[in-house]
Amino acid sequence: MSGKKVEIAVFLFLSVVTARPARAESVGKVVNEGNRLYRQGRFKESLDEYERALTQSPKAVEPEFNKADSYYRLDDLQQAIDLYKVVAAESRDMRLVEKAKYNLGNSYFNQGQKLFDSDLQKALENMQTAVGWWRQTLDINPENENAAKNIEVARLTIKDIIDRINRQKEQQKQQQQQQKQNQEDLKQLLEQQKALADKTGQEQQKPSPDYNDIAKQQSQLKDRTGQMKQKLQQQADPNNPDDQGRKADEKLEKAVEKQKDASEKLEKADAEDAKKSQDEAAKNIEEALKELSEQKGQQQQQQQKEQQQAQQEPNQPAEPNQPQQQPEQVEAPDATAEEILEKEQRQKEQRQLMQSPGFQKVDKDW
Repeated sequence: MSGKKVEIAVFLFLSVVTARPARAESVGKVVNEGNRLYRQGRFKESLDEYERALTQSPKAVEPEFNKADSYYRLDDLQQAIDLYKVVAAESRDMRLVEKAKYNLGNSYFNQGQKLFDSDLQKALENMQTAVGWWRQTLDINPENENAAKNIEVARLTIKDIIDRINRQKEQQKQQQQQQKQNQEDLKQLLEQQKALADKTGQEQQKPSPDYNDIAKQQSQLKDRTGQMKQKLQQQADPNNPDDQGRKADEKLEKAVEKQKDASEKLEKADAEDAKKSQDEAAKNIEEALKELSEQKGQQQQQQQKEQQQAQQEPNQPAEPNQPQQQPEQVEAPDATAEEILEKEQRQKEQRQLMQSPGFQKVDKDW
């Protein structure tokens, strides 16, 4: 990927020989001051200057464009997008419209890149929207090589996102099958525990009760419940304290304790207390089953939400309205999708470095 520094267009008010009204000269002077601050990297201060220019000339589109550039540099992409759309809709200069649409593509692409780790569906929509704006850029200027190149980069990125989404769906499908099997296993454990409790009660009614066989069966059921507990523990999300699988695991841990207690009491022929422990174990298993059922319901709701989002059409680029005002000459933007990807990767690596244990801030000596 290219290692060039990411740049976007900034308006430069050029001096001319012919005289202009004092008001226009004042607006140009204010915008030039904003441009000077922008070039120095003082983007927040440049915004103030561009806003002053708009106060003097509310219909001017050049300051709107430059405000968008400043917001882009400040990583406030939504503000940048809103302003670029204004310029694309209101400018009569197709060169300016081209630049605004190109930068809209960059903004959506950048925004989509930032959503990779949090919302793949939204990332996909942003990438698709970016391609739409770059295509409109090519409609205006078929020779815009950066826009054409960006579309190809975005297509590869979109393919990667779709592959990730498909992998997520496959993982969700496997999880659903796993959860279904877990529920079936818990139902069997619950039925067996209830049956043992009933068997203990029936044995109590006999003249010469023998609890050895029940105690053996109870011990075996305890081992199977413990295995189920370990299975749920392995499947639970360690980073989510509200994970239903973890809660089910905790319920089974209590069930195992009660089953052990019941087995020991049966060996001592303490049938009454043993049955109480058996009933409590059955209750804990039933609560674990309930937790898994709630987890399944939550996942189904999330999947339905994602499906509804996937069915929605991505945001379509706005078409330009009739022009209002002729803008001044501008420099061509040259940020590419590859550069945006490269920049985001560097920032991601830097964030990971800052978050790694043992990181200490040091004074610069260069």
